[in-house]
Amino acid sequence: MRELLTPPDALFDPVTGAARAGSFCGDLPRVDLTPLAPRRLHRLLRRKRWTYLAIASNEVFLAVAVVHLGYLALAFGVAFDKAGRRLLVDRSMFGPPFAASVGGGGSARAWLPGARVRIDRPRGEASVTATAAFRGLELHARLTSRAAPPALSVIAPMPGGLLATTEKRLLLDAEGEASVLGRRISLDGALAGYDHTDGLLPRRTTWRWALALGRAESGERVGMNLGEGFVGDAECALWIEGELVPLAEGRFTFDAARPLDPWRVRTADGAVDLGFAPGAAHSNHTHLGVLASEFMQPIGLYSGTIRLPGGRVLELRDVLGVTEDQDITW
Repeated sequence: MRELLTPPDALFDPVTGAARAGSFCGDLPRVDLTPLAPRRLHRLLRRKRWTYLAIASNEVFLAVAVVHLGYLALAFGVAFDKAGRRLLVDRSMFGPPFAASVGGGGSARAWLPGARVRIDRPRGEASVTATAAFRGLELHARLTSRAAPPALSVIAPMPGGLLATTEKRLLLDAEGEASVLGRRISLDGALAGYDHTDGLLPRRTTWRWALALGRAESGERVGMNLGEGFVGDAECALWIEGELVPLAEGRFTFDAARPLDPWRVRTADGAVDLGFAPGAAHSNHTHLGVLASEFMQPIGLYSGTIRLPGGRVLELRDVLGVTEDQDITW
């Protein structure tokens, strides 16, 4: 099992110029990719940034994201009903690059037709404020880290001399409310998290991803992030109460032609063994010449076991989360 290191104070070594690659317990340093891509056109084509925000309550799973591709921006918002296992709201909007921004630490804005998103996270602080407005969905939330473990941060070299950075944090405490199809839903006591990624990425990028957010049967707050591909096991971890535990790379078994059939999500070492029962899926199938995206993100419930270091076993039953199958040429 890999060791989580203390984050560096800068992305690149000032003497060698090499990226300080690793998997870290704590926030990313300021991300400036100019040394790898001094030409603006290169950054325009290769730099990809996004902030994905998730909130899981006893009633709903909410997700809001802002994505900046350099030459195109998009935002989406979804609301999934846990009891009915169905999507209540699923909105996606595309627009020009000036209609959105994704900054350091996960802060993001989008002002697209039919989509207004504002995510604020002051650098050096773990609290996040989020507002969003889509047709049928409004969100006003504050996320705090009173009892949350640290962030997981990654600096990872990519093929072709490129570089990916990502910062993920789960088990933030939520307060506020959402309006879903006119129904007011309190978010007080819900659990939340974010995924902020910023990098110079290959023309074709693929990954599979799993996020779970809820409580184990024994009562502990649990958050899980697993990836297969992309940066490998560097971004795989379990947040349990106040602890951040590294995990091995994920392994996903599913039928791509039938993504709403059950999935199996495991780690390469077998420590995580979960079944995932999708209820619905947020998806995007885009073919715009320079951009071709096959994106499928089922939302549903996890059940199964996670074996912790030392042999203790956590049991999960009907814990909210998502899986994802992404193949994008951008």
